[in-house]
Parts: sequence; C-alpha cells; structure tokens
Amino acid sequence: MRRPLLVAIAVMPALSAHAADPTFDLTLRSRAQREKDGQYELTTQSQPWPARQTGVIVCDMWDAHHCLNAVRREEEMVPRMEEFLTKARAKGALIIHAPSGCMEPYKDHPARKRAQAAPTAKDLPKDIGEWCKKIPAEEKGVYPIDQSDGGEDDDPAEHAAWHAKLQAMGRNPKAPWKAEHPGLTIKDDDAISDSGVEIWNLLAQRGINNVMLLGVHANMCVLGRPFGLRQMAKNGKNVVLVRDLTDTMYNPKMPPHVSHFEGTRRIVEHVEKYVCPTITSDQVAGGKEFRFKGDQ
Repeated sequence: MRRPLLVAIAVMPALSAHAADPTFDLTLRSRAQREKDGQYELTTQSQPWPARQTGVIVCDMWDAHHCLNAVRREEEMVPRMEEFLTKARAKGALIIHAPSGCMEPYKDHPARKRAQAAPTAKDLPKDIGEWCKKIPAEEKGVYPIDQSDGGEDDDPAEHAAWHAKLQAMGRNPKAPWKAEHPGLTIKDDDAISDSGVEIWNLLAQRGINNVMLLGVHANMCVLGRPFGLRQMAKNGKNVVLVRDLTDTMYNPKMPPHVSHFEGTRRIVEHVEKYVCPTITSDQVAGGKEFRFKGDQ
C-alpha cells in the first residue's frame, strides 16, 4: 500500500502592517567625551526611522531678513532644502513649516488649521511655549562663538542700501519677514505653526517621537525656539539637526575671529556635544550634502 505523499509547505509569518512602511536609514553623529583625557571624539550610530513616525520642522526660513548676507545664504540653501522636504514628504514624514511671527498669511490654509486643531497632548511639557536659552548639559562646556552683536556680517554700505530697499518695500528693516520663503512648497497635508504648544500637540496626535530640524539660525532660533532643538531634546523627543541645511548669525569680527562658516561648524559641534545628534541632507534626499559656495 502506498503511503500518502507529504508535501512540506513553508508558512511565512504574517507581516505586520508597518513592516513595509518606508524608513529613513540615518547615521546620527555625536561627540562623546573620553574618560581618559576629557576630550571629545566623533561617534556615529545607525538608526532606521519609520517615516510616518517622523516630523520635519522648518525653522524661520523667512522671505526676508535684516542681514543681507543671511538672505544670500538662505537663497543658496533653499533649492536643496526644497529637495529634502519633497523626498521626506513623499516617504510619509510630516512637514511642519515654522516661520515665526508669520502666521497671518496662512490663517485659512489647511496646514495652519491642522496644527491648530490638534488636541492637547497628555504629556504637554509645562514650558513648551517658551524660549529655551540653555539646557543643563550645556553647562559642561563653553559656548563657542560670541554673538552678542547680533551676528550680522554685512558690508556696512551694502547693509545700509539693503535696509533702504526694505523700507521702500514697506517692510520693517529690523524685522522684514512676512511669510516663509516662496521657494519652499507648503502642501495642504503639511502643518504650519510657530507655537511650541501646537507643534508638540501635533506630534503627540500623530505618535511622532522622531524629529528632524532644519533652517536658520542654528545658534539662535534653531536651538532656542519653543519648538527648537533644546526643547525637543530636554523633553524626550528623538531629535536631530540637519547640519548642512542650517546657517548661523555670526560675525567673524567677533571672537573667536574665525570665518563665518567655521563659526557655523563650531555651533554644530556644540550641538553634537551637548544637545542632540546631527545628520546630513543626503541621508534623506540622496546626492551630496549641501555646502555653501563660499565655504572653503
């Protein structure tokens, strides 16, 4: 009598609903202090971030600025930033546009209403609506640049001509911004807010714990805003600075008397030591990381 033929069938485990979701395969860079001599050394860590659990905050990429050189650098950076945001959005990240002080033009925009409609988070930090000038970890180091003059690095004649032009345009030369830079696309599915409370609520509503922050200026608004690096880091978000898509307000005539771009690098190092890791734009957008033409 013949025995029945037994056919082995490999049963694959069912994939979870999120297993095939897009991820950002990131290399997070930090600076760790060595025990033997107290010096800092670069360290990297690979982390896959689920795209739908990631938020991208665009800080103060305004349509104008009181510093002409800051405007020039922003104009140079905008095309690469637009590419970064397009790729991040396409994968499923939430893009949050945060042009501080410029909410009025967007009052009826679906992206603005989305931020306003987010329910109050259960874990809303008590001070998330405030600027943060320093976190405890920064007490261990010395702030690397002197920005007490406001950081403007314009030629005086060009600066005066620029302010005259702003005034002729009907703008306040000291605070001429009215909206986000037009070179950055705002989609209806994005969010618009300059409120730390609204942005925190929005992240909580979406279950977003991973945050990429880019924009200007790293030594001021990017670090200190209510939605900035310090607030995100100290309140438990997994936050990174996109270090090639930022700039500083630093005047080389001030200590430590280095180039503007070296000043930016020193701020990035400060962030990596005491605040949060950094990444580069190519990790999301492909191609090469951005570099200003004047940065040698």
